[in-house]
Amino acid sequence: MLAIAGVLLQSCSRDVYNNNTYIASNATAGHTVAILPVEVDLTGRLPKGYTRENELRDEENESIAIQNMIYSEYLFKAKSTNKKKASVKLMNTELVNSKLKENGINTRQSWEMNPDSLGKLLGADLVLKIRVQKRRVMSETASLGIGVATTVLDRVLDKSTGSSNSTLINTGAKTYSIVLNGTLSDVKTHTVVSKITKEQDADWKRSPEEVLKSTSAKLVRKGAVYAQQ
Repeated sequence: MLAIAGVLLQSCSRDVYNNNTYIASNATAGHTVAILPVEVDLTGRLPKGYTRENELRDEENESIAIQNMIYSEYLFKAKSTNKKKASVKLMNTELVNSKLKENGINTRQSWEMNPDSLGKLLGADLVLKIRVQKRRVMSETASLGIGVATTVLDRVLDKSTGSSNSTLINTGAKTYSIVLNGTLSDVKTHTVVSKITKEQDADWKRSPEEVLKSTSAKLVRKGAVYAQQ
């Protein structure tokens, strides 16, 4: 039990889980990977006047934007530094989306469908399913105001106490709380190959796009596969 707990804690600390048993017994090198349109859920204190139509439009736009960002991370930045990682072929995201459209499946509909079933439809061996929840806390303007006020207060307190350690980070200034869940699975066996769960905050100094890019890069670096150039 202690050994199992240790493995679980180690996996959590790395954020990315890899199925080493699957990797050791399956030759995935050269297999085709399809990155599905990313499921996006916008929640929280949305801007005043923000309609349901705005929400649906932005969720679908961000879905494709994040899908392409992950594709780019694999295509241009992934390098295998571990012999256990398999080199795979990436299906172009435009091809993925056009094939789905040809089969009468739009972006939002793809979110609700079984990812492995979509992988078979696309002719892929492995499929990457990503879900992103963005909970809006406040605007960037409000976050900036809190950040500036906190910085000024910290400096005043530092001077009054003679301390040189300023606490410039204020957790109350976050704009978004972002949770990304991703699963790379084998289309035929439905086996999880790699998995990531990561929660981070955005604020006036770090945009949601930067947060998502960082998380995507971690999946690319630590996952079980890397893309052929």
